[in-house]
Amino acid sequence: MEQKETIKIIPIREIGGSREGTLEASYDDIVDKIGPPNVTDLDDANKVKASWGFKDEKGRKGFIWCYKWYGNIYYCKSWSISGTDLLNDLFPEDIYI
Repeated sequence: MEQKETIKIIPIREIGGSREGTLEASYDDIVDKIGPPNVTDLDDANKVKASWGFKDEKGRKGFIWCYKWYGNIYYCKSWSISGTDLLNDLFPEDIYI
């Protein structure tokens, strides 16, 4: 059986630009792979309740944010994304462009 390469995630203090697609995943799934939200304070607090900025060791950047979700963030299942090259490797079955 082929062993998959582990991707090391490095948090960065940047937010994503324009939306490139959607990640269909739970909050807990994202935290398990990326870590806790780390740039929510840089986003528009009225529209974004959780956001992540990160890169891998190759320098590929990824961004995930929950746009205009007004319920408890733990129940959000549809996330805006940019950096689809990296995100496709992290969530291969859950990215929609």
